Amino acid sequence: MSKQIKSGIIYLLLGAFFIYWAESHSPKKIGQAIGNALSGSYTMDETSYYICFGVGVLIGIMGILKIIRK
Repeated sequence: MSKQIKSGIIYLLLGAFFIYWAESHSPKKIGQAIGNALSGSYTMDETSYYICFGVGVLIGIMGILKIIRK
């Protein structure tokens, strides 16, 4: 496996993690916000949610481009 593909996979996984993190701490889902409050976790405000989600999408796209360009 080439170095380009390995770095692309890492970028893709990192982007997926950011998207997962944004979705699991979303301010949009009321039931999840209540669950987060009860479990001691937190809920992001809308600005942080969109920034985290956007960063995840951009990193994921970079990973896909690295894999395609190999």
